[in-house]
Amino acid sequence: MKDLDFMARAIELAKKGQLKVQPNPMVGCVIVKNNKIIGEGWHREYGKDHAEINAIKNCKKKFGVKKALKLIAGSNVYVNLEPCSIEKNTPPCSNALIEYQIKKLFCGTLDPNPKINGRGIKLLKKAGIETSVGMLNQECKELNRVFFTNQKKSRPYIILKSAQSLDGKIALQSGESNWISNPESRKNSHHIRSKVKGILVGRNTAEQDNPSLTVRLTSNELGLGKGEAIKQPVKIILGRLKKSKKVSKIFAGNSQIIIGSKESAKKSKNIEYLEYKKKNFLEEFLQDLLDRDISSILVEGGQKTLNAFIVNNLFDELVLYTAPMFLGKGSKDALSVNSPDTIRTSMKLKMVRLERFKEDIKTTYYNENL
Repeated sequence: MKDLDFMARAIELAKKGQLKVQPNPMVGCVIVKNNKIIGEGWHREYGKDHAEINAIKNCKKKFGVKKALKLIAGSNVYVNLEPCSIEKNTPPCSNALIEYQIKKLFCGTLDPNPKINGRGIKLLKKAGIETSVGMLNQECKELNRVFFTNQKKSRPYIILKSAQSLDGKIALQSGESNWISNPESRKNSHHIRSKVKGILVGRNTAEQDNPSLTVRLTSNELGLGKGEAIKQPVKIILGRLKKSKKVSKIFAGNSQIIIGSKESAKKSKNIEYLEYKKKNFLEEFLQDLLDRDISSILVEGGQKTLNAFIVNNLFDELVLYTAPMFLGKGSKDALSVNSPDTIRTSMKLKMVRLERFKEDIKTTYYNENL
């Protein structure tokens, strides 16, 4: 195997933590001696051991502690993200790599966290460990788009999602919108829900549709192990929303709910109200959500809410499910942003994926590259 193969394996391992590590990044680690993998691991869950520690433990489990110590000394280590160098929930991984006397570290990308950025690499170099940074760099950054956005923009990673007709409509004039997309598309959208920390809708959508805002897939469909619980996203409402029968699904059970508006209200057991004085408080609201470890948000509407994120350029990804139907003149548009002065000055997105769910087409766009 080549160096690139070992880094690709680290990325593959990192993906296994996708549903459980946010707001931490996904990280995989491969330990190699004499061109053979002697240990591998990934960051499994927020607050638990990081990938490097799990890889070391894996090596000890395979060979026994005594032999593992000899094997790890002088080995090469492959990680998709720079080893941490500060103590938070766990000890610094860079210290562990130094302690176990590895020979060389291959790192896909530096950690964007300004408190770490390059610090881990410097510590390893100071200890006499060779380092190589940049292998499969773009793939490593793509893997952790959420984490990079959190660190660079001090806000959650924002995905805007809408289901529309061929003529760009989301509902009839009467307000009827169930169901534009087909069951396969809706199932796919639940997979997106499972990967974010929060789902956001505007007050009007909450009152008109009474959505559950939950992940309705089985553990098996999500690839979780037997007995592993499905972590439900936080329900986020933009605009003052009061408990009533017409929003019963949102307030059902012990769901964690955060409501951001210009009006205050008392915090209850599982509902937090955030009050803002500014008319446009969206950016401040997002920063407050990140402070609460809500590192990624799926915005599901309605039109006014989606427009607010677009106009303020507060989004990273746009997902459109297009169904093969026409809803016609007078029906509600999916989006309604103001026209630019010229084509040249219009906001342009990058299409990154095109998928098909029976007759529906799902298109994924990025707002900008990392």
